[in-house]
Amino acid sequence: MISVQPAPYRPDVISPPGATIRDMLGDLNMSQAELARRMGRPINKVNQIIQGSKVITAETALALEHVLGLPASFWLTREQNYRLALSQRDRLGKQERDSQIVSQFPYAEMAKLGWIQKHTRQLDKYRELLNFFGVASAERLDHIRELSPSFRKSQLREANPLALAAWLRKGMLDAHRIDAAAYDRDLVIQRLDELRKLTRISGEQVVDRLQQAGRELGLAVVFVPHLQKTYVGGAAFWLGNRPVIELSFRYDTNDHIWFNFFHELGHILLHSPKETWLDDFAEDQDDREAEANSFASDTLIPPDVLHEFLQKGDFSETTIVRFADHIGIAPGIVVGRLQRDGKLHHSELKHLKEHVIP
Repeated sequence: MISVQPAPYRPDVISPPGATIRDMLGDLNMSQAELARRMGRPINKVNQIIQGSKVITAETALALEHVLGLPASFWLTREQNYRLALSQRDRLGKQERDSQIVSQFPYAEMAKLGWIQKHTRQLDKYRELLNFFGVASAERLDHIRELSPSFRKSQLREANPLALAAWLRKGMLDAHRIDAAAYDRDLVIQRLDELRKLTRISGEQVVDRLQQAGRELGLAVVFVPHLQKTYVGGAAFWLGNRPVIELSFRYDTNDHIWFNFFHELGHILLHSPKETWLDDFAEDQDDREAEANSFASDTLIPPDVLHEFLQKGDFSETTIVRFADHIGIAPGIVVGRLQRDGKLHHSELKHLKEHVIP
């Protein structure tokens, strides 16, 4: 036997229960005044019911049952459907007005990445964004700017806070799906050298190996593609008791990816779990960003070892590869450090930087 579900009550014309009362009064040749007298209600209250401005209560429904003959359940259902239809109409109208906020999001880019469904109608896009962010209204969509409170904009460009919030939200959704061990800060510190040695793995293995290592330490490591006008390289935040490191592929060479990872890990280990860190790695650093930078730089290449290497002044490819092998990291990371410190031009030895494959 086929089960047929009833269609939702969505009339094209919304009429109050009073319209039915008016029709029945006409059939019975009864005036509103007579109906009011028989119900024991003031005439103005009966008129308000007929106009739809006054709600039919259970008591009123019973009175109508006695006078007009239709059961009280009919009147209560009619009233409920009328109020529901009004709410649906008002909500639809509000959504159509609120859907203008869609243009502020990188909707097409998000859909192309598979984060949300493709739609052509603005209202459908709006509803899709509500579902993606887990909110109920445009007001809450606008408030998702709060998802990125600690993001530092570069002086040279203006980030789109809603695009940033979308990127961060995708990281949160992905992190929720990661089954990781309980976070152990001391264990993370003990295994920093093991994490550092992962820099030597090939580019196509980085994502899987780093996420696996993170799960063992209670870290949720997620890789989320870069969105235009976000300028974000990485983020660090907490979901309950779980620290999350979110990395983009804005710059996909191993020197950038690994520096970003250890930078965000620095935020997790050194700074408050109540803050969200979104980093563009611009030059304008505050103290805590400088701390995270130092943590990443010193973890990848210990300062005393780097100092000894720099004093020799030999930055040839052979020497760099030998030095990287000696300290157990990828040569591309050494090249990246030398480029940032001005010891190499950004075009020099860039072939030693390996691309990380998503």
